[in-house]
Amino acid sequence: MKSAETQQVNQSKTVKGKVVDDNGEPLIGVTVAVKGQTGTGCVTDVDGNYSLSVPSNSTLVFSYVGYTPVTVKAGGQSTINVTMKSDAQELDEVVAIGYGTMKKRDLTGATTSLRSDAITSVMASNPIEALQGKSTGVAVFTNNQPGEAPTLRIRGSASINAGTDPLYVVDGFALTDGNMNDINPADIESMEILKDASATAIYGSRGANGVVMITTKKGSEGKHNITVHANMGVKMRSRLIETITGQEFIDYLNKATKIQGGTEPFPGGTYDGRFYDWQEGVIKSSALTQDYGLMLDGMSGDTRYMFSAGYYNQDGLLEAQGYEKFSLHSNLEHKFNKWFSIGSNMQLTNSRQDILTNQVTNDLFRLAYPTDLPYNEDGSYNIIQHGEVFNPFADMNATDDYIKSLRFIGNFFAQVNFSEHFNYKLNIGYDVKTANRYQFISSQTAKGIQSGATTGSGMHRWTKQESRLMDNILTYSNQWGDHRMSLTGVYSWQDYKYRYSQMSGQFSNDALGAHDFAGASPASLKVQSDIYSNRLISWTARGTYAYKDRYMLTATIRFDGSSRFGDDSKWGTFPSVGLAWRASEENFLKNNKIITNLKLRTSYGVTGNQEIGNYQSLARLQTSTGNGNYSDGTNSIIGFYEEVGNSKLKWESTKQFDAGFDLTLIDRIYLNFDYYNRQTTDLLYNVPIPSTSGYQNVLSNVGKVSNYGLEFSASADVYKDKDWTVTVGGNFTYNTNKIKKLYDGADRIVIHDGTASTGLSRVLEVGQPVNGVYAYRSLGIIKSQEALDAYLEKMPGLRGTVGIGSEMYEDVNGDGKLSIEDTKCIGSIEPKYFYGFNLGVQWKEFKLQVYGQGAFKYASMSGAENHYTNGTKWSVGYQDTGNYAMWIDNSVKNQIGVPSKDGYHDMWDAETNPNGTAPGIGAKGVVLSNRTNADWSYFILKNIQMSYDFTKLINTSYIKSLVFNVNFQNFITSANHNGYNPENGDMSNPYGKTVIFGVNIKF
Repeated sequence: MKSAETQQVNQSKTVKGKVVDDNGEPLIGVTVAVKGQTGTGCVTDVDGNYSLSVPSNSTLVFSYVGYTPVTVKAGGQSTINVTMKSDAQELDEVVAIGYGTMKKRDLTGATTSLRSDAITSVMASNPIEALQGKSTGVAVFTNNQPGEAPTLRIRGSASINAGTDPLYVVDGFALTDGNMNDINPADIESMEILKDASATAIYGSRGANGVVMITTKKGSEGKHNITVHANMGVKMRSRLIETITGQEFIDYLNKATKIQGGTEPFPGGTYDGRFYDWQEGVIKSSALTQDYGLMLDGMSGDTRYMFSAGYYNQDGLLEAQGYEKFSLHSNLEHKFNKWFSIGSNMQLTNSRQDILTNQVTNDLFRLAYPTDLPYNEDGSYNIIQHGEVFNPFADMNATDDYIKSLRFIGNFFAQVNFSEHFNYKLNIGYDVKTANRYQFISSQTAKGIQSGATTGSGMHRWTKQESRLMDNILTYSNQWGDHRMSLTGVYSWQDYKYRYSQMSGQFSNDALGAHDFAGASPASLKVQSDIYSNRLISWTARGTYAYKDRYMLTATIRFDGSSRFGDDSKWGTFPSVGLAWRASEENFLKNNKIITNLKLRTSYGVTGNQEIGNYQSLARLQTSTGNGNYSDGTNSIIGFYEEVGNSKLKWESTKQFDAGFDLTLIDRIYLNFDYYNRQTTDLLYNVPIPSTSGYQNVLSNVGKVSNYGLEFSASADVYKDKDWTVTVGGNFTYNTNKIKKLYDGADRIVIHDGTASTGLSRVLEVGQPVNGVYAYRSLGIIKSQEALDAYLEKMPGLRGTVGIGSEMYEDVNGDGKLSIEDTKCIGSIEPKYFYGFNLGVQWKEFKLQVYGQGAFKYASMSGAENHYTNGTKWSVGYQDTGNYAMWIDNSVKNQIGVPSKDGYHDMWDAETNPNGTAPGIGAKGVVLSNRTNADWSYFILKNIQMSYDFTKLINTSYIKSLVFNVNFQNFITSANHNGYNPENGDMSNPYGKTVIFGVNIKF
């Protein structure tokens, strides 16, 4: 017979009640669970009510995101009503920190966290776009081409030749391929951006550029959910450059041609034909964007699960562009008992990106006049010839160019709990991505039609990237009295392998394309291939300690060994320490009603950068090209040349100091501030060596770069009552970057001299930024013969190359001519100041969210010939830096084309525009300068979202949540420059604003 006590425990009864917030409003979806019993629970309905059958003497736990959990003993009660208080400070929120998690209250480092709703508030193929304007110290540069990943910089660039991208870690897997297009934003629970050394040193040699931690969604405890979202948007062309009228163009073209010594193409300024708007003809008025997703999550017994499927499709504003992807994701975790559990995180993505390498939109201003028509009367292409052969419709229709990618990311883990405080976790990860690019350009391009070509060109490229990972993690954590501590030890091993092959050739049959290279001309066939690999082995230790929730310490040390470095420097050591003091827990502030939370933080640490490529420390044989081949009298034989190695090659090392505070006032105003100073030494650069050695240069550790800046963010709960909630927030970042030292005492190194072409150059100079833009300083327009004579007296080397209407430039070295020595740094391509703001308004079930971002005080490479110089990437966020609209507005390289309306009205003219600030029509000797490319700024109202929650109106137990929303993305932009992309003036892809209608349903 069972005892009375046992019978009482096994008896069940029904407990009912209602859960409300501190304003008395019912809370929907609160999890009500029985403590210590897996799978027993329910959620509150639309009125906050719940009903649950529970054992006698059980304890109920009420939990809800953003609210402090409530624990209540059921006892003999049949009705339990609960009021939950908002956890406004979110100090107990758990965030990912690398090889583990930590409560936000215990952090000593500089981190930013974004939750799921902030990530999905903007519909995008890449979750990194959601970071733009939402985090201090984080600059995101977008690219208008569908499927192209944005560029992310955390606290500026700290390297000249090595990689500057942050490390991306997804569910504990440190990825070697950081293209986040392969991650569905709807699958993400949170993103943490680790910025200072206290936070990033845990990743040692890969932490110098910051770390982005991505945690995907897991199954919900105690309930089963089916979530469906559907978004459909229309992207409309935006920021088209307003060009001059047809008659203005006739007058402009006649005058420019005559000034440059030609004959007026339209004598008397008359034209009887019709005008054609090439921008509106080539760029589609709208394009469809779709995003759909299905997610199943919950808990069954001791197994938590989440499965999701997603589909994203973005049509381009150009016919030959688009992006489509399918994604599958699963997270599983099963607890066999209290001491052993296993799980997995798996991601599969299949995508296709249709690309267009011909810069048709940029060429519209140079090669397509409004007097030209795209088609002849018989419907055939009109082949335009203004210096070059051109017809964008022919070129787009003759191009078939796409990349198909398939990527799998799998992370499998097992955890053994030796005791309540001590556990071991094994992670085994595998990341593999294959990409196939197919390109066929038929004979029917504009040039092909004009020349009567009968062959097209084709190319196949295949790449495969593989990364394997194993983490062994030991963790000890304990709390006793006023003390709380944790110790983590990690042994990690990761390798990476890359394989590549490519074949190209000429094909005589357009209908067959480039699918069968047996049909290519044998003489045209070219084959390339490559393979390389690298390996990283690491030992890591971290300790955290907190006393009375007032004093906190985090100490980390990591030892990395990389195959990329020389025999004398295989291993690097990366330590850090972080300290924090929660002053608000001290007696003198503990009951202060104004300062409700104050934490002071400081940290110092060392991180590294191993992104230098492979085999750079070794002497290598390279295949020669061109004249490097030799002949045996009959055949051309490939030759090889040797590149010198450097056995002492080692990591770039970044030492970073950070100091900041987190302050909460009256429990509704939140302020955060950070000052940082990053010093990067042992920069990797190809240093010239004496030619007598038989070599030209050797990759070495030289130089020093500093980044320092200020970060400030503020948010406030402005107003809150039963019906209304109003919140505002903003952030501001200042970052400056300087080269402190180069090699062998050099103060200035010219990387690329563009003075003879567009005027924009790249120079490395002590005291100036790494990504500085160098150009002449404008002294104004030559407006009279007297001014011209005076200028030429000082600049005799310019006689015959300038005239009235030309621009004057400063002769810095006083030698009477212009050269690279007369250029000055006009700014960095990375903004010195950038900011973001947000506004949230909720009235009952209606919600409005607005956010925008911008930047100012930076220089642009827009208009430069190429964004790669000497193998070094010059700019960020550009598809191509060419900007012919800027050339024509300023007569750069004597270029004649179609001016913008603003540019035309700025052109100086002695009679019609004597106060003009730009060179006159047809002016000679003009280049881009500080007048055109310095002090840029922009602002984008990124998103306006309006939503309504219909859950209460439908009042059914089958639907837990039903929300409709409409988004307006990029509808308001402002920039002090021309260019499609307001951020950098990129003209290679059109810019668009998007209206999106969406619905989110949870069953």
